[in-house]
Amino acid sequence: LASLQGPLPLEVMSSPAATPSKDWPASEVDLEAAATPPPPPPRRRCWGRCCLAAFCSFAVMALAIGGSLALCSTSSLAECKLCRGLNYLLLPSGEPASNLPHDASTRILNGVAFPSALTVGDEELWFSGGGDRYEYGLVKVYTAASYLSRDYFHECDPAEAPFSEIVASGDAKMMVLHMHYPASIDEVAESINKHLAPRLPQATAATTLRHLSGALTSNKIAQGGLHPGDEIFLSCEAGTMSVAFGAADDASKKALSEPGLCEAFWGIYLSKSPVFDAVKEGMARGFPERAAALCGVEAEALSGGWAQDLAASAAALPQSAAWSAAALEHEAEVLEHTVEEDLSSLAAKLRGGGPGGEA
Repeated sequence: LASLQGPLPLEVMSSPAATPSKDWPASEVDLEAAATPPPPPPRRRCWGRCCLAAFCSFAVMALAIGGSLALCSTSSLAECKLCRGLNYLLLPSGEPASNLPHDASTRILNGVAFPSALTVGDEELWFSGGGDRYEYGLVKVYTAASYLSRDYFHECDPAEAPFSEIVASGDAKMMVLHMHYPASIDEVAESINKHLAPRLPQATAATTLRHLSGALTSNKIAQGGLHPGDEIFLSCEAGTMSVAFGAADDASKKALSEPGLCEAFWGIYLSKSPVFDAVKEGMARGFPERAAALCGVEAEALSGGWAQDLAASAAALPQSAAWSAAALEHEAEVLEHTVEEDLSSLAAKLRGGGPGGEA
């Protein structure tokens, strides 16, 4: 104030800021309160608007899905992949329930009933596990079940399945593909060939793939397309692959004697780097179970044979004993008769032998 020239202006002297209050100097609490910003105004709830927005979103989504399904029902779009995917995800598959009984003659694999054993020609093949094949990790295309002959089961309690032996061996084996997703046979052949190509001998790969595609696509059952519940039977024995639809021993099955085809096909599922891990993982569990079951059946049959032999022997014992008793009785009679004759002869000699003969 001393540095100011002259008296203060009247406006400054009369302003509230220049007039000290009775509590001056201000306390620290007042200064802190003055420095704190005022609280924000309360937020208005938007339940009504949020619910309306959600309802509109669901309505638009339902209309879009309904319109897509309606378009996909037309003949021109029914076979497009997008439409088949929508139908698979949003509509019931229509796959018929298996009529196989769920007992010892049936094995359930991921909801699908497979027979415990299949007969192909003179060979009996045993269910040994399997798994599902998914496309993009979302759509289940088929369930694959493996069947092996008795020649693969060397032990009753194997530590693991002999995958390398199964792939390379010429003993009878079969893979059954149970379809879940509708597809044309051309698409199935293309998918199989895509995974087979890098595993086949380079010199004969093109010819092998062409012959396999022909065997798949020429079947009259498959020409109308594959639907949920349809099954493809791919069996191998001595290097020859047989392709059948509907039944393992279907009369229309085709045989392919292409070099390396069987080994390449089973390598898709069981090699060290399989294309689909689920089948190999399923066989890792199913193979030891089947080995133990086969050993149990054979042991039961063997013990049953022993029991039959023992029962037959026990039944024969009374008859054998009767025969022995009759033989002993006859020998005793013969012996008794012989002794009597000998005694009579001895007595006659004694009587006629002079003095003392009577004695």
